[in-house]
Amino acid sequence: MKPLRLVAACSLLILVAACPWRGEVTACAPAPPHNVPVAIASESAIIVWDEKSKTQHFIRRASFTTEAKDFGFLVPTPTKPTLAEADDGAFEAMAKITAPRVVEQKDPGSGGCSLGCGAAPMASAPKSVDVLEEGSVSGFDYASLRGNTADEMSTWLKDNGYDYSPELKEWLEHYVEAKWIVTAFKVAKTSDGKGVATKAVRMTFETPKPFFPYREPSSQAAVSKDAPSRLLRVFFLSTGRVKGTLGEQGKAWPGQVAWANKIEAADREKVLKLVKLPDATPPESWWLTEFEDSSSPRPGSDDAYFSPDTDAPAERKPHVKYVSAPVPTDATWYALAAAMIVPGVMRRLSRRKG
Repeated sequence: MKPLRLVAACSLLILVAACPWRGEVTACAPAPPHNVPVAIASESAIIVWDEKSKTQHFIRRASFTTEAKDFGFLVPTPTKPTLAEADDGAFEAMAKITAPRVVEQKDPGSGGCSLGCGAAPMASAPKSVDVLEEGSVSGFDYASLRGNTADEMSTWLKDNGYDYSPELKEWLEHYVEAKWIVTAFKVAKTSDGKGVATKAVRMTFETPKPFFPYREPSSQAAVSKDAPSRLLRVFFLSTGRVKGTLGEQGKAWPGQVAWANKIEAADREKVLKLVKLPDATPPESWWLTEFEDSSSPRPGSDDAYFSPDTDAPAERKPHVKYVSAPVPTDATWYALAAAMIVPGVMRRLSRRKG
């Protein structure tokens, strides 16, 4: 079987496809295939965090630019994840909530201005790697893996049709040593060899601290340097506003808060329906914090972790919509009108007195 080209990007591991291809995926940590660059054009993630049970629901999508012929990705999680399909419409719902307010102002060009204006199924893994679960979801074949060493994981990937690289092995060592689970995805194929249309995937797992897989293989920096600017959006839903740091040691992360506030119960209900979680999913009320990170290349030396922050609302700069004023408010306009009307009125009054 021809090896699947492995691509790493952001802090989940990506194995890419399409020729050229721009598609939606759920997670990524790039390790480009041999001589085939893979650039991440944009990424968005929704994280629903239940502090009491230490449960994270992670929904992610991304678009890529590449000429690689195969597509897939690896996702690291602290514990074994439960996978399910999610609706991409959840991201549009989030963007609508955090969109800039529209503020109406008088149009400078209106009447009120002054005088001058105008997979193939996964094969059996070696005994050194434990396949915890395998199946299909959202157009992907997947297998959740636990390995004792990065070499064992490398052997599994090679035996199952994935291309491998030293940079990818180095990236993977961190998660294997931490005893994390790695879920390998690849686009499911039909009998004629064509890829199935994919949708967003929701991964639910337990974790001591909520995170976004931000760590990248060293080779990704070179790919990102020559690629168009990347934009990462993370919508974080919990009981209060949060802040993001690079690594658990609290280093600076380039993700900036673009919007933060409580959201209406109706919006919470809508998003839960789109990501296909029960209405009773904790927490009962939501505070949404949206982060934007446009750094390229990224400082992907560690994952991004989230912790409570001051509950201060934040919003984008309002969008100004100019409208015509129903009644002129500029004093110059009234002065001009008076100069034209008053002399005539005074002449009439003088004639009557005469």
